[in-house]
Amino acid sequence: MRISIIIPDITRAGGTERAVVTLANMLCVRYSEIHILSMTKTDVQSSYYQIDERVSVFFLDNKALQSKVLHKIKWSINTVSQLNKYFKENKTDLIISTGHNYNWLLYFIKVSKHVKKIACEHIVYSSIPRLSRFFMRLTYPFLDQIVVLSDTAAKSFNKYSKVAVIPNAIPFKTAQKSALIEKQILMVGRLSPEKGIERLIPIASLIKKKISSWKIIILGDGPERNSIEEQIKQADLNDFILLKGSVKDVQSYYLSSSIYIMTSHFEAFPMVLLEAQSFGLPIISYNCPEGPAQIVDNNTGFLIDNGNFNDFSEKILMLIENEEMRKEMGENGKNNANKFSEDKILLQWESLIDKITV
Repeated sequence: MRISIIIPDITRAGGTERAVVTLANMLCVRYSEIHILSMTKTDVQSSYYQIDERVSVFFLDNKALQSKVLHKIKWSINTVSQLNKYFKENKTDLIISTGHNYNWLLYFIKVSKHVKKIACEHIVYSSIPRLSRFFMRLTYPFLDQIVVLSDTAAKSFNKYSKVAVIPNAIPFKTAQKSALIEKQILMVGRLSPEKGIERLIPIASLIKKKISSWKIIILGDGPERNSIEEQIKQADLNDFILLKGSVKDVQSYYLSSSIYIMTSHFEAFPMVLLEAQSFGLPIISYNCPEGPAQIVDNNTGFLIDNGNFNDFSEKILMLIENEEMRKEMGENGKNNANKFSEDKILLQWESLIDKITV
């Protein structure tokens, strides 16, 4: 069986890109041919994440999608044309698309009737523009399956078509655990508006007043970096919040941290929380839509009412002052992360693919 996975740009360092690489690496264990179609034309012609040598990657000459309506129309027509040309020249048995901008176009890809089409949704439903939802309503019923990451997401998408819930898999296994003794709090993620890094400022200010010996490390880069740097400077937190940018050796930071925090406005299924749990870190996160509540509970950390920075800072101080609580929550989190191993998630994908391709 040949499976083709469509993604806007595999060269980016983000959650969707990592999820697609992990999925492709899992599927190539079972299926004979796995192709990744990276749609957007870029100067870089390689994945940020390591792809199994059995997976083939193809780069199409598509342009990045812009916000203007006229451009979106032209972009959609051009995208369908490119995909039809590709699949005419390269036969496939199953198409897996990622992201609503490509997913709703699957209907217009003219392939043989035996080819199955799956739309994967990796973002929070409420963040999808209304115009996109209109087109999704028209074309999603003709797809063979929609795959979402959580039960909460399934409630939003089941009005369109058949929905299956398959979480992302942790892309690695580790027996290592943080000793939870270093005075370091960690955040990992793209510095973009939805991550809510600005919501960290009042939290950090309250913590610094009481315990200044700890530090908050942020790994990642993005369009909000200059703004975040200015906010940190204005709040006199330059020595307390440290921006490290994008790093390859993220694991060393997990191992040298004692608490993981997330201040996002919304998250579909934040893999960084599972990664933090796999290294035995207790987690404090805003209970934003939709993902954190799928991963964190009272046994593994704290879910804070969205926007309540006073409670957020109090819970951080509680974990700072209680090493035993950190260790107990961290151990429970590591056990929880094991539920999302590649072996377990691959079984769910195999079951779905077998069901729709019989």
